[in-house]
Amino acid sequence: MANAHQIRDLIKETTTGSLRPRVSREVRDEVCRYAVRRRKAGAAWALLARETGLDVRKLQRWNTRARRAAQVPVLRPVEVLPEPEPLVVLTLIAPSGVRIEGLAVEQAAHLLRLLA
Repeated sequence: MANAHQIRDLIKETTTGSLRPRVSREVRDEVCRYAVRRRKAGAAWALLARETGLDVRKLQRWNTRARRAAQVPVLRPVEVLPEPEPLVVLTLIAPSGVRIEGLAVEQAAHLLRLLA
């Protein structure tokens, strides 16, 4: 369990001398473990940033990524329903030229009974 000074030293060791410093995954993981411990103890992100010498947003981003990477996908039971029967749509054309579209089979049968 690293303390704030050890975390700051780890970061300095890995970023010294480069224009765009990249921190190794191991150091980021250690920083995230430290941040989780301190956050559980009630420390604010701003305090953690001062302790580690990192930007608040960077700490939060690293923490979010580490949390997502550690999550185990959860499988939930589902119910698979059968596909509904395809809807048959009919068009009736009367001898007089009247056209009725979009009827289901039951509706067309009922209409024909009424017209008979």
